[in-house]
Amino acid sequence: MNHLFAATFSLLALTLGPVGLASAGTATDVVKAKQTALFDLLKKGGVENQKKVGAVFDEMLDYSALAEASLGSEWAARTDAEKQQFSELLKQLVRKAYERNLKKTLDFNVEYLSETPSGSAITVKTKAVSRKDAREEPVEIAFKLSEKGGVWRVQDIVTEGVSLVGSYRAQFTKIIKKDGFPALIQKMKDKLAKGDV
Repeated sequence: MNHLFAATFSLLALTLGPVGLASAGTATDVVKAKQTALFDLLKKGGVENQKKVGAVFDEMLDYSALAEASLGSEWAARTDAEKQQFSELLKQLVRKAYERNLKKTLDFNVEYLSETPSGSAITVKTKAVSRKDAREEPVEIAFKLSEKGGVWRVQDIVTEGVSLVGSYRAQFTKIIKKDGFPALIQKMKDKLAKGDV
């Protein structure tokens, strides 16, 4: 099962349906509430609920932090227009990958294990467990959140020790160094056009 969650653009796979709360805190409550809302909306389906799914993603994910961290040192070299274009494409990719994988992982329960402060961030550790196959290895997922304006937002997701931001940064940096920033933008557009997220 682990390979399902390993691919870049698929690491947001692991926020799933029915959940159990072992140790709650402010950040944990936010993650749990958003996941539960997403699961309910996707289960209901329909155009209006689809719009609401996007709204929940927007409330939960810190796209600006994801974008800047995903480009790493390349961020400072980009113009404001390039930053805006990249951020918008990344937002679309993340949302599509997130939704696709939510639908794939409805047969898992999420256990909330702990909430740990790290500087100004909070890491919420969870474990995804298959409801249908007890032989499936549980998957550990950690959400890194920071508070901005009194709102907790997810800035990174670490799956089995693999950081979403770190994976993005490695891939994006490689493309930029080899083919340039315009090539990265084109590859992101191609992924969206093909639904290959």
